[in-house]
Amino acid sequence: MQFSEIKGQEQAIHIIERAIQTQHIAHAYLFTGPEGVGKKKAALAMAQYLNCTGKAPESTQSCGSCPSCIQAQTGSQPDIIVLEPDGASIKIEQIRALLSKVSLRNYDSVYKVILINDAHLMTEQAANCLLKTLEEPTDNTVFILITSQIQNLPITILSRCQQIQFHTLSPSLIQEILLQHYPAQQSRIGLTAALAGGSMHTAEELLANDDLAQTRQDFYQLLAKLDTMRPAQIISWCEQWDKNKKMARTLLELGQLWYHDVLLTVMHSDNGLILNQDYLAELRTQHAAPEHLLHVLQYFRTAAEQLEYNASPRLVLEVVLLKTQQLISK
Repeated sequence: MQFSEIKGQEQAIHIIERAIQTQHIAHAYLFTGPEGVGKKKAALAMAQYLNCTGKAPESTQSCGSCPSCIQAQTGSQPDIIVLEPDGASIKIEQIRALLSKVSLRNYDSVYKVILINDAHLMTEQAANCLLKTLEEPTDNTVFILITSQIQNLPITILSRCQQIQFHTLSPSLIQEILLQHYPAQQSRIGLTAALAGGSMHTAEELLANDDLAQTRQDFYQLLAKLDTMRPAQIISWCEQWDKNKKMARTLLELGQLWYHDVLLTVMHSDNGLILNQDYLAELRTQHAAPEHLLHVLQYFRTAAEQLEYNASPRLVLEVVLLKTQQLISK
């Protein structure tokens, strides 16, 4: 993995490359940002670069062909260690085993690079165990913690890492990448990119989800008649998503696209700007006030944020739909 392969994260990559150029490599980094935007790829690219033996002077790209780079690309470089959660958490036993490897001499590399993916899943005991090493780092060892939920990491860990922020990808960039890799699914790619929430990982999952079209149809049918439904019907419909955070996130994205198009329709905007072209007839039956629709869009954005902070998917959907019904019925 090389930095040039990571798209849409120019600012984060620039910070990493600047540290490399000035030889100011921190002993611990925290790559933070949404899921599926390139954090782990950037960490692997940095690990590969630090131990590359064939890179050109002044270059911030690894050569990709030396023995270390080839091992890094196949996941067999012994001085690049990747720790993943064991089930729903990273346990203290995993951190202890990791630190025992850190204490050993490097095999044949300048740096020992430790990647801890989903670091926010460390148990309290695991985080405290790691903290001791972060407080007294060994020479030529670099820790890269990766997280999409920085709020769930202890402040003691945060204070000992240099944080590098990664951002969501634009729908146009996601669409471009998907077209390169999945040209046979061109008809679905535009909608998929719009629903992905800035995440390539989410986009690829959605593209592989054959049930998405039916879910979208069912949800849009509900939204089209939302103002006539009884609250009990809305609550009942939301129950099916009680444990499905991923689909709840998709529904909130769909809701934002729907009310974006409703707003354009009631304002008699150019139909070419409407994202859900196959629902033009249904969109034209909606008659909410523009100022109310702006509030509805904010409701859905806020609901999406609440979902990321581990709120109940069912409850989040219930609240946003009931609030929306109340507002658009005025």
